[in-house]
Amino acid sequence: MTGEVRLRTLARGRPGAPLVVFAHGVEGHWASWESVAARLDPGWRLLALQLPWQAGNDYRWRERRPWQWLADGLDLVGELPDQLVAHSFGANAALELLCTGDPRPGRAVMLVCPFYRLPRHQVSWRMFERSRETFVRHLADGVRARLGRRLERLEPDVVDAMVRLVLDRAGPLGFSAVFDTYVASAELELDRVGVPTSVQVGGADPTLPLASAQALAGAIPGARLRVHAERDHFFHVRHAHDIAAEVTGLHAATRVTTKVGEPR
Repeated sequence: MTGEVRLRTLARGRPGAPLVVFAHGVEGHWASWESVAARLDPGWRLLALQLPWQAGNDYRWRERRPWQWLADGLDLVGELPDQLVAHSFGANAALELLCTGDPRPGRAVMLVCPFYRLPRHQVSWRMFERSRETFVRHLADGVRARLGRRLERLEPDVVDAMVRLVLDRAGPLGFSAVFDTYVASAELELDRVGVPTSVQVGGADPTLPLASAQALAGAIPGARLRVHAERDHFFHVRHAHDIAAEVTGLHAATRVTTKVGEPR
């Protein structure tokens, strides 16, 4: 349904325990975070947002900026998260929201496989075509990642048909939403980000080349960049233990910083 934002519970945890909120990417699903959640402290409170760019949407949500939808979702949480963990398009929505100075993302943010256009890179037809090719590749890879072990039991032609269905469903509108956000990323006021930020990228992910990842993290005050060698755009699904460890580490680092530094 257009404009629908919902909150899903991954783990109820203990009252007063750390609260982590997860946000998915385009044609993604809130349940893609279940594997990460299963590897975190069982006492933590873990919530996932179901955002309007989830799999199967009609893209009419594009009448508003992605950060506005994300803000709506965070309003449903009812309190500031200890950490917001966002993937791909969701990560860029989080970055846009952070750059407005809005406090709703919480005390720390983890951006998993965001995309960022270096300001010196002019928008061109070549950029457009390369971005479209990457978009198609990611949609196909996302289908395979979500299938997990079931992929081995399915005939190749069945998987191909599933991929074609997703590509046809997303179509030009899906790509336009992603490309517009990618183009706009070069204009973000990254120096306005005021919370501890971790940028997590896969070394085998073409979405964010190393130079772009370094520039993005370098422009965000105090941000830390972690490049996972040989990981792809969906390593939060395929290698959930990697992200779970990073989420745990960021929480520990944030807690120490908050304790010994100035009150946040």
